Amino acid sequence: MNLTVNEILNHHWVSIDLTFDTLNDCKTTVPRQPGLYSISTNTPKETLRQFGHRNDIMHYNLMNKVNASDLIPSKFTINQNGNELYCVYNGHHSNLRQRLSEHFSGSRGTGCLALFELERLREFNWTFKYLVLSNINNYVDSKVYRTFLEQHLRVETGWPILCGQ
Repeated sequence: MNLTVNEILNHHWVSIDLTFDTLNDCKTTVPRQPGLYSISTNTPKETLRQFGHRNDIMHYNLMNKVNASDLIPSKFTINQNGNELYCVYNGHHSNLRQRLSEHFSGSRGTGCLALFELERLREFNWTFKYLVLSNINNYVDSKVYRTFLEQHLRVETGWPILCGQ
């Protein structure tokens, strides 16, 4: 059976609440499989905007990401309501566990958020949601296909404020 794009994107997503203290345990539950993922937080946009230049040039400058997203009309971006969690980043990768680790712990030589290297961000709530694409019937992995699904997800849900492309 061939699924529509929306049926694929509405397939079973797994959600993990994580903190700095539980990150290592959470990593072991995420498979080393290709998929889509999203990162949500209750961190206010203005707090994220406070983090500019990073010691590792591969770690994203959050201020620049937020400022760039401000150029997109707000009806097309994902915005926080009050103190609720909201999606600030989504993407795809061939290894979901690796990408979780990079975005929260950092990585040398790979572009990533490295969120928990910023102590202030450890105070907020964080959720990593993922969709294992190999669980979908007839899925054959390719970077192009994952990129297509990622872009369609952004059209459907809005643009996360820490995404750059």
